[in-house]
Amino acid sequence: MRRWESMAVHSAALQLGLQGLVSNLASVLRAHRWLLAVVLLYLAAGLAAVAYIDRPERMTFSLYSALAVRATGFYLLGFALAYPVYVMAVARPARLVGHLVMDLKTNWLTAERLMGGFLILVLLPRVISVFTSFKTLIPIVNPYSWDPAFAEWDRVLHGGVHPWEWLQPLLGYPWVTSGINFFYNLWIFVLYGILVWQAFSLRDPRLRMQFFLTFVLVWSLLGNLAATLLSSAGPVYFGRITGLEDPFAPLVEYLYAASEVAPVWSLEIHEWLWRSHILGDYDFGTGISAMPSIHVAAVTLFALVGWRVHRVLGVVLTVFAVLILLGSVHLAWHYAIDGYLSILLTWLLWRAAGWWVARDNALVPA
Repeated sequence: MRRWESMAVHSAALQLGLQGLVSNLASVLRAHRWLLAVVLLYLAAGLAAVAYIDRPERMTFSLYSALAVRATGFYLLGFALAYPVYVMAVARPARLVGHLVMDLKTNWLTAERLMGGFLILVLLPRVISVFTSFKTLIPIVNPYSWDPAFAEWDRVLHGGVHPWEWLQPLLGYPWVTSGINFFYNLWIFVLYGILVWQAFSLRDPRLRMQFFLTFVLVWSLLGNLAATLLSSAGPVYFGRITGLEDPFAPLVEYLYAASEVAPVWSLEIHEWLWRSHILGDYDFGTGISAMPSIHVAAVTLFALVGWRVHRVLGVVLTVFAVLILLGSVHLAWHYAIDGYLSILLTWLLWRAAGWWVARDNALVPA
């Protein structure tokens, strides 16, 4: 009899646990419903695009899956190692292990945090995979044609001088160039670090959802739609694309000369992307597009989040954004106006996403 009573108790507990899990999952999905709708619409657009131009090889939703798993593990492991050190240095509890175990159970390993975080980290690699697919299709759908106009507009806007020429007296030293390139490459690590941070954050649900909605809109509307309409390859490819006299040739010559003194990693990436473009490859990081700059758009979004969280973080991420903007021009990736337009449009999308999130009753009031 007692055995059956024990089994009944365990069965009831399991049922309650499953009911709680389903309830939490339903709540998380409802809170993310608009993000899910935007992502699913974007994925459907990607499938429709490759079907329309009959290029099915240009689409996979798992292009970045393995990278995302490794990167997520790296950042979560880093947090797991750093957090106890932080607790010992700041909180200084009498019983460290007991404090950490209780904090994990009541704060960090909650269903809401884990479900919401992993939902985001399942969705975003699909988004970036579709982004890459669309990006590699740009010259097929709308061959590069805007470079001469953008180069001229850049020159006129900056007083008849190309922006890289303005920057050369300030940045035109090999070790300075190498340092700028270091921060430009650091972008990908900052990007994924902020994605993981916001994915698992419960501090401000409205800010979190505003960030992720803006992120998807930036990569889809700016990185794909606007980039296709304003199809351009960028300064480093100006001569190859246009066949015209290349006003950026002296900048590229300087970068090669600087690489003899200090590493300039962008040069290898320039050539790798060009080979991928010529061969029609669809792979991690492939695709050439200048206007607007996703590098600059992303760091603008980071800075907007930073200012909402803490003034110091806002300052740090704004400085980082300025370095990326300078690097995009100095390393011959972008026309300056690519960055200017990215900043403006990212801010507008941020405001639009914020307005929409404020109307979403599924989120906890900020």
